[in-house]
Amino acid sequence: MIRVLIVDDDKLARKGFISIMPWSNHDMIVVGEAANGAKALEFMEQHEVDLMFVDLSMPVMSGMELLQVTRQRFPGLRSVILSFHEEFENVQTAYRMGVLDYISKVRLESEDDEQILNRIQQQMAGEVILRTSSKPLVTEKPLHASEQNVGSQEEEEWSELEQEWRTHYWLFNEPVFQRLCKQTVATKVSFRRVEGLFMRLLSQLESDLALRAELRSDADDIRSTVEWLRDYRTRVYAQVAASAEFTNTTTSILKAVLFIREQASNTLHAEDVADHVHMSRSYFSQCFKKLTGSTFNDYLKQERIRAAERLLCETNQSIAWVAHAVGYNDSKYFSQLFYEQTRLLPSEFRAQFIGGKIDYN
Repeated sequence: MIRVLIVDDDKLARKGFISIMPWSNHDMIVVGEAANGAKALEFMEQHEVDLMFVDLSMPVMSGMELLQVTRQRFPGLRSVILSFHEEFENVQTAYRMGVLDYISKVRLESEDDEQILNRIQQQMAGEVILRTSSKPLVTEKPLHASEQNVGSQEEEEWSELEQEWRTHYWLFNEPVFQRLCKQTVATKVSFRRVEGLFMRLLSQLESDLALRAELRSDADDIRSTVEWLRDYRTRVYAQVAASAEFTNTTTSILKAVLFIREQASNTLHAEDVADHVHMSRSYFSQCFKKLTGSTFNDYLKQERIRAAERLLCETNQSIAWVAHAVGYNDSKYFSQLFYEQTRLLPSEFRAQFIGGKIDYN
């Protein structure tokens, strides 16, 4: 049984939250409540608590201060934050501190209580498995897998989409990013699930990149949340481009991606890019494949074809000219590669774009 503590200075909100949530359906029991962080600490000194739901804004000791203390004093305690949407920056900070999830007070009435607790229960169960398993979990389930209805095609599609976001290939790979954005905008899941996924992704990336690209979010639907992620990604690239940091692997591979895009039309080898980011050839190739999901040669080919797509859409130059412009002297070979990547010949791609059948990004 998961022992739960509710920490919120609003007594009515606290009592209401305790009463409406189906705790027992998810192997949970509320063992206590507190009106501020100081009272919560006093309670935890005397009672065992596994999971804490904590309001961010409280007198005496705020939720953020409480999270900082409990990280040190009760390392096994897991936390979920209760917040208003305007507290977005604090929510981001809380995710960096390792909270499991957040619940928006504004949208609480419109959310499915069963899904909220099911999601949290599954995350806690997943952490236990990761701590106790001696084998790597190669195909780990997404954190929200419990929300999916068996046999629902839409939910299965979301599960696959969520897993793709978690690979982080989208940070390095433009076609992958554009595809995931389009699929996410078209998804049938709730705005809350998309927003929660993106916030987790960003907190992990900030840890991996050892940098922060702070953004405020006023997103209130899936489309605006996706645009917010686009903006975030753009800012990360700008920071990486301006950085002289080469000791962080993720940052170095992002620098490599930028360099490849700049030099794709020239003769370019893995050794050249490895030298640019101060890595050995073998280590660079290993890290590049791990983080981008592609080998260097495949990635270079992809970038050249993508550059060719832009030229086919934006100019009236011949196919041979486009081929040469992106680094291929043999236009027949270029057309073959282009077809392998797009399932269209360059002339067909241009015709379909002109006809409005291709939405190029």
